[in-house]
Amino acid sequence: MLAEFAALEARDPRRLQRATQVIGHLLRHQFLHVDDRGSPALMEALLRPDLERLIGSYFEVAGYRLIVRETEGWAGILPDTEQISPPRMRIDETLVLLLLRRLWEEGVQEGAIERHGSVLVTLNEAYDAYQDTVARARRPALSIGDFKASVESLERRAVVRLGDYDEDIQDIGLTIRALVATVAGDDYLNQLEQLLARPDYQDMDNDPSEDDESEAAS
Repeated sequence: MLAEFAALEARDPRRLQRATQVIGHLLRHQFLHVDDRGSPALMEALLRPDLERLIGSYFEVAGYRLIVRETEGWAGILPDTEQISPPRMRIDETLVLLLLRRLWEEGVQEGAIERHGSVLVTLNEAYDAYQDTVARARRPALSIGDFKASVESLERRAVVRLGDYDEDIQDIGLTIRALVATVAGDDYLNQLEQLLARPDYQDMDNDPSEDDESEAAS
């Protein structure tokens, strides 16, 4: 592996630098999307077969699989669960992720598909859907501020994109990217039901805890 990086450095230092940038970005954020600032050049590097193989081999050693979806405009790394445990997320964060997957699925079924398979909603629409989803649970729902914070954490992973505040509609555009289908998985409805049925979602005596965690869908 080191020999391959050394050979690339000797042959083309600029391409090695780009490969290093891709690896660093994926280590920090797990995913990249071409609609985000600085990411088109990273995706361009990944579309070069030799660099994709080199970067893929790097992450394979660490127990991750490199996935490149050019048509959907994203690339990222997913854990090989036979080698390492998947990352963990707070229960509320997982619930928000699964909800966004549901909204994306509904948008696709309605044909409301944007560039790269994205679906456009608004933050308030997503929050209303979230409140409807957790209405039968006895655990307090997230505030709009906490809900937005969870969405922003997914934005840092390139799963969604929040727009600017629109004075006319008094809302914020929320682009749910096709990437959410991979991150949340096809059994998202079952996962939603399981989360809402958990005792810590039904017990009013327990406040939401910072330590509540579930397996990340990715």
